[in-house]
This record gives sequence, C-alpha cells and structure tokens, in this order.
Amino acid sequence: MSRGEKVLIVNADDLGRTAGLNAGVFEAHERGLVSSASLMVGFPAAAEAARELPRHPRLGVGLHVTLTGARPLLPPERVPSLVDAQGRFPAKPEGHRGPRLEEVLAEVRAQLERFRELTGRLPTHLDSHHHSHRLPGVCEAVVTIAFEHRLPVRRASPAVAERLAQAGIPTTDAFLERFFGSEATLEVLLELLATLPPGTSELMCHPGHPDAELARESGYVAERERELAVLTDPRARAALERHGIRLAHFGELG
Repeated sequence: MSRGEKVLIVNADDLGRTAGLNAGVFEAHERGLVSSASLMVGFPAAAEAARELPRHPRLGVGLHVTLTGARPLLPPERVPSLVDAQGRFPAKPEGHRGPRLEEVLAEVRAQLERFRELTGRLPTHLDSHHHSHRLPGVCEAVVTIAFEHRLPVRRASPAVAERLAQAGIPTTDAFLERFFGSEATLEVLLELLATLPPGTSELMCHPGHPDAELARESGYVAERERELAVLTDPRARAALERHGIRLAHFGELG
C-alpha cells in the first residue's frame, strides 16, 4: 500500500446464516461495494454459501466466530461455561458470565475446522457475531488462534486494537460500524466515504434478502434489504472513484 492511499474493506457479516442472506451478500459483492464477508459455519446454509464461493473468487471470506444467538458446534457438555440449560449460547455477549478460556478456545477451533472443511482453506480473517471478541476472555482466544494461523482480526474496539497490536496481529487502521440500523442510508455511506482517512479501514455491513428463517431468529430483518439497496447504488460506486478509494479484503493485510 502506497503512502496516503485509501483502502477500504467492506465486510458483510452473517454469510451462511440463511439462504436469503447468502443471496444478498453475493449480490452486494457482484453489483456493489462488498469486498469481504464473514461466514457463520454453524448454520445449514453455510454449506450452500461455501459451494457458491468458487463463483466469486474476488470475495475475501473470514470466519464469523459465533458465541451468541446459536448452538455450539461442540457438544454443550464440552463448553458448559458458554451455554444455558438448553445448550444454547446467550442471545448477546453480555449474557456470558465468565466464559472459560479453554472452552472458548475449543469452540473457536471447532468453528475454524468447520470453515476449512466447508471451504478447503483458511479464512482471510477472524471477526465475531455481536462483537463477542470485545469480551476479554473471548478476545484472548481469538488472539491465540489468530497468532497460530497468522490471521488478521477485526479491530472491534480500542481495547481489542491494543491487544492485537501487542500480539503483532494484523488489523485495519480504522473500523467503521456506523452503517447500521437507522443509519444504514446512502447519505451516511457517502459521508463515510467522503471522510475516509488514508490507510486501511473496514466498513461493517449486513446486506441480505430477508427470509422466513431469518425473521424467526433475528431482530435485524427488513434493514438488510435496505443495506443491500444502498451498497449496490451506483452513486456509492461513483463515490469510491471520486475519492480515490481502493476496495480490498483482509487477505491483503498480510
């Protein structure tokens, strides 16, 4: 990367969660700004997404470490500090009460192995559903596995960025999470692009086509269709060119 260059990773979270989300992510890549995605390997639609990946060779794909809103890949008795009495992860990270590091490591390693089984390769990076790696215990597990495999990690917070720097793990210079909910609009996206600093930045997004499966289990449904429309709007692509921004994925961070 040359001095002063503006490089942007537009990462679509939740690939593999449902068929509708898969279709939306791939559309946002082929017709829009999405250059990277992160795969949730614990859902049946993950296999469908993996089979589709060879048709999208320019899309970087990371592992969306999932410790919330789902069931573990490992048997619940192997990870008792991570699950409730029904064997499920809590709905949100704040529902975790003292997750044990060895159990987090075991579950994340199982998800990484599933990723490799599905795709035949390592992920381009690691991030996490609901930013679970903002929790110190989860962050340590993610840092350990990222270090083992030399993988970049999303800088989900200043504390996470500091820990990644200590461990020498690649990450972007900036993380943009404003494009979400009521602020997932073309106006906000154009503002973010106009003010993008030099260096590497990640813009998190959640495009998709809502379907019945998503509606049953998520509170973020109709918004995904709006994100998809914004990310594929020709004015967004024109703004990239106008501001001299180059799209990339985490595999280019080294």
